[in-house]
Amino acid sequence: MIPVGFRIRQARVGDLPALWPLARRLNSYNLPADRRMLAQLVATSVQSFRGAVTKARARYLFVLERRPVSQGPPGRRPQIIGCSLILAKHGTPRLPHLWMDVKTVRMTSRTLRRRIVHQVLQLGMTTNGPTEVGGLIVHPAYRGRPERFGRQLSYARFVYMAMHPERFEPRVLVEYLPPLTRRGDSLLWQAFGRRFTGLSYRWADRLSMTNKEFILRLFPRTPVYTAVFPPVVRRQIGVVHPAAAGACAMLQGIGFRSLRQVEPFDGGPYFGALRRRITVVRRTRRGTLAVTPALPPARWGLLCAEPAVGEFRALQAPYRWHGARLEVTEATAERLDGRAGMEAYAVPLAR
Repeated sequence: MIPVGFRIRQARVGDLPALWPLARRLNSYNLPADRRMLAQLVATSVQSFRGAVTKARARYLFVLERRPVSQGPPGRRPQIIGCSLILAKHGTPRLPHLWMDVKTVRMTSRTLRRRIVHQVLQLGMTTNGPTEVGGLIVHPAYRGRPERFGRQLSYARFVYMAMHPERFEPRVLVEYLPPLTRRGDSLLWQAFGRRFTGLSYRWADRLSMTNKEFILRLFPRTPVYTAVFPPVVRRQIGVVHPAAAGACAMLQGIGFRSLRQVEPFDGGPYFGALRRRITVVRRTRRGTLAVTPALPPARWGLLCAEPAVGEFRALQAPYRWHGARLEVTEATAERLDGRAGMEAYAVPLAR
């Protein structure tokens, strides 16, 4: 039986057939179940890793591949079992970043001797938005394993930010879906957005990927009191979908906090952090790769390298610092496509 290894790298055009099943499972704003849009995303990502596009357009798509440690039989190919994404800038003059602030208003009646606390939503926007992380998915067959593939895919993005801080904004944003109906619809959109636009949730969500003018023109700019919504709708505003609870807790553990803002379509919560304060970014260390046949007891971490322009590799493995030298085994260096003397990065991980 051929041993299997796992590593993260940048997406390639040839990955499209393997990415499609993942996109169909997630079908999100930044990993759409649309073959044309997915192909455009991959093409943009390839150019982004090469540093050939502006920050406003840059998208970095990371894939987790399952591959034989040795070459194996002819025709044996790696499998894509997960992916994650960085949008270098979410919010530009062409596509503003929109949100709804979740505020509290207190109202008092002396006649009734009654004080009522209201939750209100107010539309906000910026054309100079933050960096956003998203598009994280692991194939169900590989979830819950001791390798913690979701953590690897998530952390690789932040190590890459530490490697290229000039490519990203000072603030980093993440959006989570709220609970949806069995048909994948949003109760908030049915009670609110649809009344102002006349569009279905899915159609409005798809349209907003390339055009947000209709939201700015048709959504109310005045505060919206959620008391007018049914109780079931109010309860879902700002709530994280159960399937994303683990990912949300993971990011909170490295510095992300609730922004008291929600997505205008479905009420999914926004979390954010200063890039330089994200634990993974702060703890990422740069050094020179040193290859050794054997490694004494060492730390365990996520190791990253760029073997060529536009290339990225990351994997979970043991390592040891010796001054500015990052010592790894020959097998680890091979999986990184690394060579002695090249620049490499490491961030410690608890096993």
